[in-house]
Amino acid sequence: MIFDNRLVLSAMAGINDAEFCLKQKAALVVMGGFNADDKAMKAAKRVIGRQRKEFIFDDPIDGIKNEIKRIYNKKKFAVNVRSASIDGYVEVAKIVREYGGIVEINAHCRQPEFVEIGCGQYLLFNQEKLIEIVREVSKICVTAVKIRGGLNIDYSELAKKLRKAGCRIIHVDAMIPNELCDLELITQIAKTGFTIGNNSFVDTKSGEAMIKAGASMASAARAVLKNPRFFDEMLNSKILSEKVILN
Repeated sequence: MIFDNRLVLSAMAGINDAEFCLKQKAALVVMGGFNADDKAMKAAKRVIGRQRKEFIFDDPIDGIKNEIKRIYNKKKFAVNVRSASIDGYVEVAKIVREYGGIVEINAHCRQPEFVEIGCGQYLLFNQEKLIEIVREVSKICVTAVKIRGGLNIDYSELAKKLRKAGCRIIHVDAMIPNELCDLELITQIAKTGFTIGNNSFVDTKSGEAMIKAGASMASAARAVLKNPRFFDEMLNSKILSEKVILN
């Protein structure tokens, strides 16, 4: 899979639908986060009750499929997904395979409504479940995992486990609480394979720093909301505008 540049639009729940993603110049756009089963959808409705954005579909799988159908032949895409059951991930993976995309398993979300049903960051502390999900999904389609940094876990060991289970891309939110991006963590993860760096990518310098640290691509989210031409401007960088291959 060849990406035309090193830029990625990172998932934003309730924002990254097909329409929003199609406007972006990033070579890879991550749709969602979407919720793939009824339990995750109920959690999303509770999150909305706290005035946060989420995607709500009457039928989770149909809703995700409809968004994919609007984008699949126009952009390289991934689908960030949460599910309380492994079946939800598998069903989304089957659709993604049909349309030539990537599934991104959300092991990143820290909203309590999702964590308490076994989604998002819960998976980082229950890695056997995460590895089982990756193993099953990677049999079906190209699989990525979005993880969160800054936690008391062995990231090198986790990365090795994920790669062995079939994960092709690790998308790391290299956060340091109350600080900027943890470039050392990006380097650590990148030693194991194709890595997308995320966190505090707000300008050319910060994006290039992720690539120089070893990331194959750099992702942004909120910066795009502040500046709709963010990716257009980042393409002025020789480094960020380079093509990259996922082997």
